Amino acid sequence: MSLVAGKWMAQPIIALAELDVAEALADGPLDTHGLAARVGADAGALERILRAAACLGVVARDPDGRGWRTTEVGEKLRAGVPNSLRDFALFMGDPATMASFAALTDTVRGNGPAFDRVHGRPLFEHLAQAPELARRYQGAWGPLTAELAEDVTKDYDFSRYRVLADVGGGNGELLAGLLTALPEARGILIDRPDALDTARARLAGGTLASRITFRPIGELPADADAYVLKNVLHCYGDDACAELLAEVAAAMRGREDARLVLIETVVAEDDRFDWAKFIDIEVMANNGGRERTRAEWHALLQRAGFALTSVTPTTPPQNVIEARLA
Repeated sequence: MSLVAGKWMAQPIIALAELDVAEALADGPLDTHGLAARVGADAGALERILRAAACLGVVARDPDGRGWRTTEVGEKLRAGVPNSLRDFALFMGDPATMASFAALTDTVRGNGPAFDRVHGRPLFEHLAQAPELARRYQGAWGPLTAELAEDVTKDYDFSRYRVLADVGGGNGELLAGLLTALPEARGILIDRPDALDTARARLAGGTLASRITFRPIGELPADADAYVLKNVLHCYGDDACAELLAEVAAAMRGREDARLVLIETVVAEDDRFDWAKFIDIEVMANNGGRERTRAEWHALLQRAGFALTSVTPTTPPQNVIEARLA
């Protein structure tokens, strides 16, 4: 019953994120009526949401009887805190993405990505026309990427690369983290024009601004030492991935030291619990993509003219997959 009633637990938390309850409690506990007045909610309904969220450890009643407070978990629903999950919750609970999951069975029947069927266009085309959802999308993955950027330079040796091309790098969170750890390196951020506009605004005036250049998708540089793609390929099927990888291979041709560096999940091939198996459902429904096993990564890379050289675990469930030209 708890497995199929997941929305009973997710939706109260998403409602707290939409109401900015965690931010309202940042200065200290509030009783239900005071909190309802601050966030613009009905006190009776809010009380019921809070007691459900308390069962999950997201909020708690203050032991001094002064009302509600956030827990360490609930603090992640505040914007701007380390590893914030506020935008992640809002993206997961957005009607656009909820609707695609409601139509998941159509995808399983072989009718293509549910998002395309529900909205009449692919996710990334939709984001270009839905700025608030696009902001939530970038905000959902940004804090997780910031955490990853700290870990990945400890787990994998990026120090041998002087020029990093971050293909599909979004708002530049990963590239900024890599360059912070690699003071001698410079970076090239490659993405859709709208994503690059966000990245430019975010990085303008910062210490890294002079070390990063920007290019739209389709203009891969020929001088990068590492072509980094973080969670790009899982958004697409094998044919589209092979086409993109072939473009990277063409940019790398003739340079034996250049490397393709993928940051992706590697799905466990047995039946153990693995977050990659659930992210796989997300990308299947919303993008028509897939998470891949090590054998599937090997086959895809080989198809595109690469040889897999190493797989290095980093922040779960991510891995650094390195490949060279075959």
